[in-house]
Amino acid sequence: MTILERLKIGYAAFRGTLGVELPASGRSSEETISGAMSAYLASFDTVSPVVDFEMLKVLKNFWIYNPDFSQYVANIVNLGNPGHQLSVDARTDAAAEAAVNRLNESASRIYEHGCGVDGLINQYLTSVAWSGAVSSEDVVNLPGRRVEKVVLVPVEQIRFKYDRDTDTYRPFQKSFNILRRNGSSDPLGLVPLNAETYRYFALSTVENSPYAKPPATGAIEAILEMQKPLMDNLKFVATKFGLLGLVTASLVAPRRNPSGETEAEYTARCVAYRSSVTKALESGFKNGLLVTFRDQKIEHTNLAEGASGLYDANRISEEQVFSGLGAMPGFHGRTDSTTETFADVVYYLLTAQVQGMQRIVKRRMERTYRLDLMLGGADVIGVSLAFDKAHSRNAKAEAETDEIHFRTVLSKLKNGAISPDQAAQEIGEEAWFDTDLLISDAGIPAKTNLARSTKQTRTLKLSFDKRQQKYVYRPEVIELANFQPERIDTETVVPFVKKKALPA
Repeated sequence: MTILERLKIGYAAFRGTLGVELPASGRSSEETISGAMSAYLASFDTVSPVVDFEMLKVLKNFWIYNPDFSQYVANIVNLGNPGHQLSVDARTDAAAEAAVNRLNESASRIYEHGCGVDGLINQYLTSVAWSGAVSSEDVVNLPGRRVEKVVLVPVEQIRFKYDRDTDTYRPFQKSFNILRRNGSSDPLGLVPLNAETYRYFALSTVENSPYAKPPATGAIEAILEMQKPLMDNLKFVATKFGLLGLVTASLVAPRRNPSGETEAEYTARCVAYRSSVTKALESGFKNGLLVTFRDQKIEHTNLAEGASGLYDANRISEEQVFSGLGAMPGFHGRTDSTTETFADVVYYLLTAQVQGMQRIVKRRMERTYRLDLMLGGADVIGVSLAFDKAHSRNAKAEAETDEIHFRTVLSKLKNGAISPDQAAQEIGEEAWFDTDLLISDAGIPAKTNLARSTKQTRTLKLSFDKRQQKYVYRPEVIELANFQPERIDTETVVPFVKKKALPA
């Protein structure tokens, strides 16, 4: 019996012990490969997106040139980057401090076109807002053992191929360069992207498609079919406002020449006469004096009155655009009357929309930092990024709500409903810093055992200072919980080890 046959028998026995019949290949469904010419040509044919590449270029142009779309993207960036913090898990104090120094060195260098990591996050949020995806590569400096910088790979240049063997989609870049960096000679210009340095994260996709669905696709038709024609008409009206209206001149056609003039000759003479009168009238209007013959009748139309309905039509068009953007007119500077309650609801909906975009930016930044620390040989278990809370629309009301929430959590803790760590997590912290303060005459009895953290790693929380463009840390948020008692006496309180603070 061969080794392969033994493996097959062992695998079949393993499947039988589960009590269920599972697909031998892992799945029974077929992947729908949109755009593939055939199964035989799928090796070099790419998967087509639901939103085609030309439409992506249109969306990029909207972000750059359309005022409503551009403001929508700017709102996402302004709300989405209020600042952030990093949590670094390491086994020792020295490793944590080394990681801080390395991350600070990387933060200022990692994106040279936009003041470091802060500008890179802005670019990521911008990309997600108009395209629905983050597409970037970490440029590795192998001799220097670091991530030298991060480059953005245009979303509209990304192509995916389906790999039947691994049941995955592999990313490629559609390159238009004659000479390619990796020496690829693919006739279609497809450059394979490295799985470790390149990442494409989608905010949302259509079913199993690997391509991102842009969040503002609903605004495309409203902009192209409604807003643009209205703006073109308004442009025409604006050019006529210099005359404070539209002037119409009615002319009497010259008499036909009785000496055998042909129809074509007569028509040409009429056109020439009309052109000469037009030039004369234009010159007269510029000089403020208009002199005509009796056969020329001049009429004036007030454009301000004729264009009175344009404002309402344009308002309807803009409302359709805002609906497609998932935005509200009030957040685009429109002066519609809005109640405070409605403004709060709309603002919270917008911040919830932004939080979804922040998640993929968070994941992308974490991968870059992990790769940089790995290249530097840092003894770090993990890096986690968390965005600060968005700017409050009503800070006083939110502070009062937070205070009520804290008191509720503290009450549940002191009544034994939850543990200290659970209480800390409910108020947004990782663990309760000093549980000794919970033990009082009115609170937890002295003979009650408090749950102790068994975490054996060093957690360092860093805040990104936008003014200094670097990460800073404060000793009071550094925790060190390496103590673990060998025996827990139910009659006594376990001694609490004070958390050790590093010097600033």
